[in-house]
Amino acid sequence: MAILRGEQGSVKFEASGGTLAAIAGTRSWTLNITKETLDTTKHGESSRTFVGSMISGSGTVELVFDTGDTSQTGFIEDVLTATDAADAAFELFTTGSSADTNSLTFNGIITSADISSTAGDLVVVTCNFITSGDITSNL
Repeated sequence: MAILRGEQGSVKFEASGGTLAAIAGTRSWTLNITKETLDTTKHGESSRTFVGSMISGSGTVELVFDTGDTSQTGFIEDVLTATDAADAAFELFTTGSSADTNSLTFNGIITSADISSTAGDLVVVTCNFITSGDITSNL
């Protein structure tokens, strides 16, 4: 059994059609995947039955802020694109950073960015996103 530690993960991102780049300072990421279900129970049946339906996802990426990292500022500033075409590419890695390996890939939209500055602590940015289209697993 292979055990993975959280510090082995990473995030790559590209706002619109370029090459995915590693986001420096990534502290954590989460991806919540939801599959809707449709009730297929017929009249007269005493137990419910279901089939799977639409799949969607949402999540967060938490960063230790680095003003000199352009990939990080591009990631954070994607929330400022009002007419977002949902063409931002994400790749979330459980370990390493080799394309299409130990990762989940999808297009999405950054929906919010929370920037916090606390005395005696690092400046941390948490970006929330939703997926758009297929989510591909390379785990």
